[in-house]
Amino acid sequence: MMKRKTPLGFAATLLAAIVAFAAGCPSLAQDGQVIRVLVGYPPGAGTDTAARIYAEALEEELGIPTMVDNKPGAGGQIAAQALRAASRYSNTIMFAVDHQVVMLPLVVKNPGYEVGKDMVPVGRIAKFYTCLAVPAASQARDFGDYLDLVRKESQQGNFGIPAAGSRAQFIGYVVSQHFKVSMNPVPYRGAAPAINDLLGGQVAAAIVPCDALIEYRKAGKLRILAIAADNRYTVLPDVPTFGELGVSMPAADGFLSVYASPTLRPELLAQIKEATRRMFDSSRVLERWAAIKMEPSYAGPEELRGFAEKATAFWAEQVRRSDFQVQ
Repeated sequence: MMKRKTPLGFAATLLAAIVAFAAGCPSLAQDGQVIRVLVGYPPGAGTDTAARIYAEALEEELGIPTMVDNKPGAGGQIAAQALRAASRYSNTIMFAVDHQVVMLPLVVKNPGYEVGKDMVPVGRIAKFYTCLAVPAASQARDFGDYLDLVRKESQQGNFGIPAAGSRAQFIGYVVSQHFKVSMNPVPYRGAAPAINDLLGGQVAAAIVPCDALIEYRKAGKLRILAIAADNRYTVLPDVPTFGELGVSMPAADGFLSVYASPTLRPELLAQIKEATRRMFDSSRVLERWAAIKMEPSYAGPEELRGFAEKATAFWAEQVRRSDFQVQ
C-alpha cells in the first residue's frame, strides 16, 4: 500500500526538484554569478590595466565576482562584436576606448555592430589625450619650428600613427588643412612600434597617445610639441593644445568609458551605473588610475552619449573631407 506524503514531505520534495532544475538551468544557475568585462586589447596594455582597476572596484562595490575578458584584435572591433553577441545570462559589459565607439563605425564599412543599438552607455571613466612628438634630434624645438621644417622638406611631414583610420590620422589631417602644409600619415600596428621608429629617427614625427610618451620625454629622447585636448594635460602642463595654436577641434579629448550589452537585466544595469558613479568617491581608486597616467573624469550615461555623438559628428566630417577610403 502506497504511503501518503505529508505536507512537509511534499514541500521537501518540491524544494529538491526546484534545486535540481536550477542546477541545470542557465537562467537560474548562471544569472548574476559573474560580471564579464570585455577589453579589446591584450593583457598588460594601458587600457587593460585601467580596465582591471575598474573591474576590481566594481566587484568591491557590488559584491559580485567580476572578470576581465580580453578580446584583442582589429583595434577593439572583436570586443565590440562580442558585446553585441552577448547572451542574456553572460552579464557582459565593455571597457571601451573611444576608437571603438567613434572611429571604427566611421572607417570600417561593416564593423559588425551599431553603437546606438548594441551598446548601452554606463559612464565615462577617464579622459586621455593625443600628442604630436618629434625625436630629440629633430631641429623642431616647438610647433612653429615643426611647421617650418614641414614646409621646407616634404619628408618632415611624415608622421607615425597607431593605425590607419585612427583619430590620430585625422588630427594630422585637421592640422595640415589649417596650416596649409603637407602631412602624410604612416600607419603602424599600435602606438609602440610607431614610437620605436620615432625614437630611432625612421619617422619624422608621431601622433600617438600622450601617456605613452611621457617617460621618453623625461629621459630626453623626444619632444612633445602639441596636444589634442580641450585643456592642457595636468601631466604635461607646459605643452600647448592645438586649440591654443589656433586649430579648432571641438571633440579633441579622447575617452575611456564603459558600455553594457542591451541584454543586461535592467536591475543589474542600474546597479553597475550607480557603482561606477560611486567609484569616483574613492580616493584610492582615483589614485590607482592616476598612477598609470590616466586622468579620471566621470560622466554619467546621458553625458557620455552626448559626448560620443558630438565626437562622431566632428570626426565623420573629417573622414569625409579627407577622402579616406572606408575599409
